[in-house]
Amino acid sequence: MAEPAATADGLLGRWLAERGEDLAVELRGRATVGLSQETWFVRVGESEAVLRLPTPASGRRAIRTQIASLRAVAGSSVPAPAVLWSDAGEDNPFGRPFLVMERVAGEVPVGWHAVPDPPRGRLAIEAVEALAALHRLAPPELDGEAPSSPTDLDFFGPRLERFGPLPAVLRGALWWLERNRPPAAAPAFVHGDFRMGNLVVAGDRLAAALDWEMAGRGDPLADLAWCFIPLWEPVEVDEAELIRRYGEARGVPVDPDEFRWHRVLGFVRLAYYALSGTKAFDAGNSDDLRLAALRLQLPVHLDRLASTLAGRGVTI
Repeated sequence: MAEPAATADGLLGRWLAERGEDLAVELRGRATVGLSQETWFVRVGESEAVLRLPTPASGRRAIRTQIASLRAVAGSSVPAPAVLWSDAGEDNPFGRPFLVMERVAGEVPVGWHAVPDPPRGRLAIEAVEALAALHRLAPPELDGEAPSSPTDLDFFGPRLERFGPLPAVLRGALWWLERNRPPAAAPAFVHGDFRMGNLVVAGDRLAAALDWEMAGRGDPLADLAWCFIPLWEPVEVDEAELIRRYGEARGVPVDPDEFRWHRVLGFVRLAYYALSGTKAFDAGNSDDLRLAALRLQLPVHLDRLASTLAGRGVTI
């Protein structure tokens, strides 16, 4: 195992030296966004890079999934960071799997509303075409069986039971989802968290999709619906036209009823994140104030869930 006092740059430098790579490693800083993994900015030789390490919460599989997924999309029309170095094992200076990928230049807007027009429309088209390209690729072989995913309805039952009595709209959504479950789709290579907030924008183009730890085999419409679910503000893109473009790019028209089903599931997912984050903070398992702030988002998620169930558009 790595020494507790060792620094990320020192450990990475040692790993590289063991492989005959005489490269200076300089620690640039640590990312302050994201809740699942350690993310460090480093300079390795002449390359600006990102070092990612698992945490007890994410587990080792998260890094191994990212390594396999980024390698699977390399050279395709799906924009993603290149893997520079990686180790999927634990017999290394870090004592756990790690990934070093290129640092893609650009910005990561919080949501679609954070991108001005006209670039927003062009970026949205690029995003859905990249998603369709991903869904056409063969999924990579991953490390063992995939755990249950929050893009699957069956993920939520036993987990939501932990929170005691649920809000009525959430109980109603679970009832509706179960009784209107669409036929199982042919599994595709899915990202699992494809949305603005995990997309790097460079000027007026989509430079890369980040955070591939939830990638694997799944229903492609879960990816598409999640792409447009507004987290804090309206999407402010022509969703109907983008869904049509996605269907054309993938060669499979999108069924509106199945898309709506996945949209409802997406708002259940947001509500689950708010409940679980709040519970973790209240129980003293984390002192991250971002988890405490999720309490304020829950009523918004539930309101939008109710609107979607009723067949209405999402409004502020």
